[in-house]
This record gives sequence, structure tokens and C-alpha cells, in this order.
Amino acid sequence: MTENTAIKFENVRFCYDEVCAINNVDFSVPVKSITALIGPNGGGKSTLLKILSGLLHPDEGEYSIKDDYKIGYVSQFTDFDLSFPMTVMEMVLLGTLCRNIRPFCKYTKDQKEKARDALKKVDLEGYGERGINQLSGGELKRAVIARAIASDADIIYLDEPDSSLDVEAAPDLYSVLRTIKKARTILISSHHLDEVLNIADKVLYVNSTVETYTSTE
Repeated sequence: MTENTAIKFENVRFCYDEVCAINNVDFSVPVKSITALIGPNGGGKSTLLKILSGLLHPDEGEYSIKDDYKIGYVSQFTDFDLSFPMTVMEMVLLGTLCRNIRPFCKYTKDQKEKARDALKKVDLEGYGERGINQLSGGELKRAVIARAIASDADIIYLDEPDSSLDVEAAPDLYSVLRTIKKARTILISSHHLDEVLNIADKVLYVNSTVETYTSTE
């Protein structure tokens, strides 16, 4: 794998019993770029993510991730209860926690600074003391991205981040992604082809196999 490659799949095949979700998959993802995954539901995008996350192992072929790159995942849906009394800063700070959490420990100065910096990167500076239930859909999505940034993830995968956003909020999200890619590698799955074509450096069409998408315009 070259120095400028973050992810590489080589002849990867994975089957659920007799049904193969992906077959003969070859592609690479450049570092510090936005790569969009498009394609029909059931085409294999989720399977690719699970392989990248280590939840599944290919039946054939191999994949590699640059050095010790960490992957941060931003779900299509919020994975926490919005009625829980939590501030935006507290939610982002969760990204700074390691697996060996000590009970009743306090966040360090460095962790708080990392969280503040992450909020600044997603254009939510000054929102730290607000409750998460006070955020709009677009603001909440950016706050979750901030949590992934605070976790020091080198690769951030966003699963249809624009699916629940209104017309006004989506451009703000895309602007944030353009900023983040200066320091991180972004993978984004979406059904909104027109929008991702405007921000992606590379577009991959996933439907059992993976092909580089070329616009016909």
C-alpha cells in the first residue's frame, strides 16, 4: 500500500451463507480525501463498513488500513437518548475516553481542549453548554462528527449523514466535511448523488462489486 493510500481492498469476497454480499472487490481510498459510496440498498455498503471495523472477516482476499489508523463511525441515526440531560460538550468528551475507563474520573485539561477544538472544527464553537436536545438536526449531526474527531479517528465513516437534514442544513454539513478532510480521510455513504458529487474527490458505486463512478454529464 502506498504512502498516500488510507484503505485498500484486494479481491475481497464475503458471503452470508449462500448469498455473497460483495465479490471480487478491489478499490483504494486516498488519505485526506472524501470518498463517497453510492449504490442500492443491499448492495454491500454496510458489509464493507463491517469489514473495515473488524466485525467481519473476508472469505477471500485481503484489505489493509494505513499504519495504525483508527476509524470513527457516525451512524445515520443518533445512538443516544435525546431526553438524557447531557450537554453538547459532555457528548463530545465521550469521544476522548479510552476503553479502560476509571470510575468517577474527571476529564483532563487536554481532553476538554480536544473537545473544544473538535466543536470549533464543525462550526459549533460556543455550543458546548447547550443541551443536546436543544440542537437542530443539522447541529446534532455536526456534534456527533465532533465526537468522532475528538476520538482522534484518522478515518471517519458517515452513514447517510444527509438523510434527515433539511435543505438549509445540508450545505453546512458539506462545508464542515470539506474542512475536516484537510486532516482526516472521510468515507460517506449517500443516496443523494448530486450532493456528494459536489464534495467527493472519489465516488465508488457499490453493488456486490465496486466500480469507480464516472458522471455522464
